[in-house]
Amino acid sequence: MNDAGMWNAFSFSAEIKDLTPWKDPKIFKGWRVYVNPEFRLDENFSSLSNYFSDLGTEKKWSKFLSTSVEYRIGGRREEDWYNLRRRWSYGLQLSLPIKDFKISATTRCQIAKSTSSDIDLTSTWRQKLGVEYSRWDNFSVQLSHELFFEPITLENSNWRSQFIVKYKLDKSNALSLGYLVQRDLTNADMDFVLLTGYKWELNKKKEKSTPAVR
Repeated sequence: MNDAGMWNAFSFSAEIKDLTPWKDPKIFKGWRVYVNPEFRLDENFSSLSNYFSDLGTEKKWSKFLSTSVEYRIGGRREEDWYNLRRRWSYGLQLSLPIKDFKISATTRCQIAKSTSSDIDLTSTWRQKLGVEYSRWDNFSVQLSHELFFEPITLENSNWRSQFIVKYKLDKSNALSLGYLVQRDLTNADMDFVLLTGYKWELNKKKEKSTPAVR
């Protein structure tokens, strides 16, 4: 079956130290909060399949280690109606830069709840390994492989591989092109997806106050 879909994501984030009146930056160094609303289309862009918003916080403990806590609420289309879903996500990422390469390993536990069922059918434990090559300033190549496990039995339920090329046009605009292959091991379904993307970003940094000249 052939289909075209579109994922439309918006992200608003800020460092906690820029949102508080406290002057000591060491307390909140590398700690940010974010809100990421998103809606997804399928059926050749004609139908709304998902809508949700992520509210989370991420703490970077060092250049190698970071953690995150995230809450998602939204709806997913089920035939002719939308099923309300909620999800907590707890993540830990290790990152190792080696010259022009960056190797990352991410573990994420997702605890989900659907209003249409008292049985938890959507929680999962995800393990992702990625490699990024960025020898050039505006060009990078990413390769990743991810495994999905059932939360209790730890049975492998899905896997996903991605290859993505990113090109940064300037400090605000970027393009991407990639390919994704994934397989649902519970029913043997496979997806082959060509990925194209455009990203626009605006960084508004807090200006430092200049002391008066005496």
